[in-house]
Amino acid sequence: MMTNVNDLQKICLIHGNQQLLVEETANSLVEERLEGRQYEWSLERFNAHEMLKTSGESAKNNVDDLLISCETLPMLTDRKVIRIDNFELIKKSGKKSDNKNERLLFETIENIINNPPECLWFVFTSPGMREQDFSKPLYQSIKKTGLIKKFIAYDNATPLNWVIQRGEKKGLPLSADVARLLIDIVGNDLMDLDHELEKLSLYLSGATITEDKIKEHIRGHKHFSVFRMTEALSRKELLPALEILDQQLQATPREHVRLFALIIMQFRRLLIIHSMLDQFYKEAEIISKISLPVFLSKQVLAQARNFTSVELQNIYTELAKLDLRIKFQSSLAPLILQDLFQRICSGQFQGKTV
Repeated sequence: MMTNVNDLQKICLIHGNQQLLVEETANSLVEERLEGRQYEWSLERFNAHEMLKTSGESAKNNVDDLLISCETLPMLTDRKVIRIDNFELIKKSGKKSDNKNERLLFETIENIINNPPECLWFVFTSPGMREQDFSKPLYQSIKKTGLIKKFIAYDNATPLNWVIQRGEKKGLPLSADVARLLIDIVGNDLMDLDHELEKLSLYLSGATITEDKIKEHIRGHKHFSVFRMTEALSRKELLPALEILDQQLQATPREHVRLFALIIMQFRRLLIIHSMLDQFYKEAEIISKISLPVFLSKQVLAQARNFTSVELQNIYTELAKLDLRIKFQSSLAPLILQDLFQRICSGQFQGKTV
């Protein structure tokens, strides 16, 4: 059954930090509105970042081109979709602004939203996560008459069901434990996860997917070394932990904040487990309460026993103290992390109050 195009919203905004879902949803909305028509004649795409440039050329991506597209009837087709990316940049210019493009673009989009041309549909996309990231009048107008979809993942989000369902579509039957392991190693970004699932499907489609197979086939992923680094640190193995830290910082010098966040997450996990051990929880109860694959839970349980409860509390307190220094003294971050690793592995946090 074909969708009646007159029932579809003329103005759509898709935004959020889950790039894969934003892109797939935008593509789906375009497809619905064009119903098999040739994209060459029926789809035009612009980028607000390019249109707002004050110098250089933005071939086929400036405000004048957008105006022409909006004011002329589509040729060789009866309907057209115009997609504009980086919609969060379209805002009303301040009184002191001399950016003619900024003012013209805002007025053009405002007119479109309030009175969309009959044969045109508009799809806007943005990485913006909050309503405050956008022009208030534009966002509110779209909210009243159009369609807004948000796809936002927070740092602690675990897209377990999405990974399992996506795996099934690619011929990869994944258990919950295997899916959790994949997320633990790769992270929660759907674009990264989809890429890894695609690679796994080339080698393992239809096969039984075990935790060992996951670890074997995603060794090349950027997070896997970090995964091994936190393991080494939790076992108080200084040399491998420092080697991986050095490799990571050489490959991605600006990612010290992400590395530090993963170290915090690991020691928070160890602290929680140790707290449960101190309260005489049985291993099976602890494994059921922490959202990790069984074999990983057993590893982390063993790692927690490498520390005393006081030691973990002291380490976690020290991590909290170092947080701002890592974020705002980036040039010193490698030295701060190396010193932290040395103190953790040599047991300097045992039995003292930090």
